[in-house]
Amino acid sequence: MTRPSLFSRARLAPLALAGALALLGSACGAQEPAAQQGAQQGAQRGAAAGQAALDSVLPRADRGRYKGADSARVTIVEISDFQCPYCRQWFEQTYARLDSAYIRTGRVKLIFIHYPLPNHQQAYPASKAALCAGVQGKFWPMHDRIFATQREWSGQSNPAERFARYATELRLDAAAYRDCYENDRVAPVIVNDVSNVTGAGVQGTPTFIINGREVLNGAVGFDEMARVIDAQLAAPGAPPAGGQPAPPPAQQPGAGGGGTGGT
Repeated sequence: MTRPSLFSRARLAPLALAGALALLGSACGAQEPAAQQGAQQGAQRGAAAGQAALDSVLPRADRGRYKGADSARVTIVEISDFQCPYCRQWFEQTYARLDSAYIRTGRVKLIFIHYPLPNHQQAYPASKAALCAGVQGKFWPMHDRIFATQREWSGQSNPAERFARYATELRLDAAAYRDCYENDRVAPVIVNDVSNVTGAGVQGTPTFIINGREVLNGAVGFDEMARVIDAQLAAPGAPPAGGQPAPPPAQQPGAGGGGTGGT
């Protein structure tokens, strides 16, 4: 567990850290630049697809990856990669217990931040699929389906049709989903996430930032995470209900968004 310094730039809250975080052995790490190359290309295609559509889609995509009550006293920012095996391990071993014990009881809010690593070629398409489902209010069901079947689609040259099938199974509007996915309408959200994560010095997934104060790296077990959460809930200086800052909204193409490659 690493304790970060308080962030100095509000636009990174609650992601910013003073320096690079130490990686544990149970984490996927970025090993070369251009972590968001596909997202940047997608953002350009999404911009060409029409600003009006983006104006409508992006706020819904952004809000869809929040889970839990706004009044929760603890906010967990999960920085993740859908193709990372350690992210899947955390999903399989910890996520459901966290959801049952803390999120559904109103004590924790979870925010999913996308960090598709350069050595995971299907991670960016998976992020697109989840966010496009989120536009229709189904980010978390799609999130669950993608992680649960990671071994099936990971390594495929083009998992788009499989993700489209998941969208149909979740009873999404198929035409709206395909328009979102094929035109990269949610790419600015991913670009913004990657820019903020790399700017904060985060180098691996999964990484969990709890109330902007504590950092856990790797496939953290439920008991370890629960200890940190309980300490935050009991801390006299814990943020009041609803007082935790949210990640910055995705910037529109042409508004100075996008970031540098992973470190």
